[in-house]
Amino acid sequence: MKKRTIWTIASIMGFSFLALLYLQLRYIQEMVDMKKEQFDESVNRALYQASRNLELNETLRYLEKDVNETERRSFKKDSIGTISGKLDGSIQQSHQYSVIGKDGTIYSSFELKTITTRPSQMPKAMILHTDKNSFSEAAKSMQQIVKNRYVYQKALLDEVVYSILYSASEKPLKERINFKLLDQDLKAELMNNGINITYHFTVSTQDGREVYRCPDYTDEGEEFTYSQVLFRNDPQSKMGVVRIHFPDMGSYIYSSVRFMIPSVAFTMVLLITFIFTIVVIFRQKRYTEIKNDFINNMTHELKTPIASISLAAQMMNDESVTKSPAMTKHLGKVINDESKRLRFLVEKVLQMSMFDRKKA
Repeated sequence: MKKRTIWTIASIMGFSFLALLYLQLRYIQEMVDMKKEQFDESVNRALYQASRNLELNETLRYLEKDVNETERRSFKKDSIGTISGKLDGSIQQSHQYSVIGKDGTIYSSFELKTITTRPSQMPKAMILHTDKNSFSEAAKSMQQIVKNRYVYQKALLDEVVYSILYSASEKPLKERINFKLLDQDLKAELMNNGINITYHFTVSTQDGREVYRCPDYTDEGEEFTYSQVLFRNDPQSKMGVVRIHFPDMGSYIYSSVRFMIPSVAFTMVLLITFIFTIVVIFRQKRYTEIKNDFINNMTHELKTPIASISLAAQMMNDESVTKSPAMTKHLGKVINDESKRLRFLVEKVLQMSMFDRKKA
């Protein structure tokens, strides 16, 4: 095979292997980038939800606190009477409720009426009787009760909002944040978003003063840090910032492309094997050329002693040539020398053959 043909085949195969390896590496890189984007989105979503849960928990604490205080401040007037009418045994109970603020303002005041009836004391005929006016009055009474309850609950919520706006933001972050509960929320939200690896987090103020650091905090993986503002609706100076990083983020991201590593490894092995094969082919071609040159030279070298021996033998057998003792001795010496030379060349060929077989 010509060298040019070998080079053409080697170039095509080498380009194919390199293109395949490039496509595999590019696919791995795209998968890593996609996994990184998904990881970033999941972490940011988890941080946002955790910060929202923190605000909701604070609101819930203030709501419970305010409800307890309001119940202690509220007063109740009870008046119990009996309705006189056709339905004997009916009892009306009237309860009046009022909600008073800290400054003495009455937010709501309503009266709750309930009617208790003993069916066993009613005539059966009256149970089957329907009175549209009674149903209409009962429906209006229920609507009024729901409306009064709505006003009552709204007054409570207004007071809670007032308390949060004017008192909650004045407290330091250490008192506003339950760090253990925040850690639990972060872990739960991360797991809900498919992230179940070790993380470390800190809480600091907007000006960078650190308020809290998790007990097992390490700096490993700190170059990839995610942050989320806490109490983002508060004044700028009262906001907090939670920062979180993952020491094992690299292994987590590359775990999705581990199945591609054997493919890349086998492609590299095939490429190295192909290169080695091409090198061996060119080396064998070179050895073949050297061997052919050696055979050509050896053939020429073998012809010379054979011709000399043949010429000396013809002179000794030619009767027309006068053979003196000196000439006979000279011809014998020529035949002997050329025979030695021929034997040497034959041994050289045999040595070359044993060298090719790698045997001593």
